[in-house]
Amino acid sequence: MLRAAVAAAVDDAGLGGRSLLERATWVGVSEGAWSHPDPGRLVAVDPGAHTVLTRVGVLQQELVDRAISAVAQGGAPAALVVGAEANAGSSARATGAVASARKSEAAPDELVETGDFGISPLEFATGLFDPPTVYALLESAWGAAQGWTPPEHVARLEALQQKFAAVAAANPYAWTREPPAQVAVPGPDNRLVASPYTKLCCSNMRVNQGAALLLTTVGAARAAGVAEDRWVFPEASAVGNHAVPVVQRPALHRSPNAEAVFAALPDVGAVDHVDLYSCFPVAVQVAAAALGREPATVTGGMTFAGGPLNSYALHGLATMVGVLRGAPGSRGLVTSVSGFLTKYGGSTWSTTPPPSPWTAADVTMAAAERCGAHHDEAEQLPGPAVVVARTVEHARNGSTRSVSILEGATGVRTVEIDR
Repeated sequence: MLRAAVAAAVDDAGLGGRSLLERATWVGVSEGAWSHPDPGRLVAVDPGAHTVLTRVGVLQQELVDRAISAVAQGGAPAALVVGAEANAGSSARATGAVASARKSEAAPDELVETGDFGISPLEFATGLFDPPTVYALLESAWGAAQGWTPPEHVARLEALQQKFAAVAAANPYAWTREPPAQVAVPGPDNRLVASPYTKLCCSNMRVNQGAALLLTTVGAARAAGVAEDRWVFPEASAVGNHAVPVVQRPALHRSPNAEAVFAALPDVGAVDHVDLYSCFPVAVQVAAAALGREPATVTGGMTFAGGPLNSYALHGLATMVGVLRGAPGSRGLVTSVSGFLTKYGGSTWSTTPPPSPWTAADVTMAAAERCGAHHDEAEQLPGPAVVVARTVEHARNGSTRSVSILEGATGVRTVEIDR
């Protein structure tokens, strides 16, 4: 899948694409569910290329930023960024990346570790790190903050996911293109996973998908013969890595990182096209509120277009490139998430050269200021407590388990699990 994605990017660039690939002396890959130690070496044409691997937990925007920086600072005439997964059925065992893992133990030239995952000791102890469960807790807090009744909340989820499914239906690269009859209402092929989330409210990681980006300078693109109608320019990017465990967050219905990212991106409110990271509906809704716009996608979202582990933002960006080319002069925003809406990244792009040089902002400190003081946590709370967030897990065998985040009178929080 990695090689196929690169080949598609070369073809997409048209005349000069192969020349740029041969000049890509910087090759970055976003780690996936496969085990190859140096996947960049699999796709690099230049044997001396500098290979980079970013671990799960590193924002995909950071990988793209590193590639842009390598080109902008003159360290590489061209750069290649790629990510792929092959998790749909037996084909996952037949990919070049997995097969080649047995042949090489070479390490990448640069390994970018994730740092803080933002999971607390209490969350580890209680097993509070299953994505559908944790995001469902965030969703419950979001719904409570909006004042929605449970039926109103389900109706909102239905409308959001159907909107995204309609976009996926028109996306030739979407994994699921047939719109479902119902999304937020459980059914035979759409079981409850963690209330209010059904299967069709969750990211679909069982996909075979890859995406690759070729980055270079105007001079190099022109010299290679790449037509100008293929060019798309990065304007600015921002990342926020203020990692706060879910249980400790002052407001579970907000993302201070997203708020700080959007505040740092010049004229972000005026972009024409938006792809908000869409692992679960709450991630879209919280980001849309921070941006001051309606939820939006150009792919169809991670339920329907597909949610390849740790590389979806590259798919969003690759799709955005096509959208922008189809509307010359327009601008687009693509975002990324790591963890449980823990970290946030975003970048703006256009077919028009930006008025000022590309910038990359680290808004982690600004996000920390927006976040404020964290809540302490404890294994148990004395006295009465209020429910901050709650979900009910529904296993495939029909068993259920209630998971709640509770807050005591002093502000200390805990996790309560009832089987």
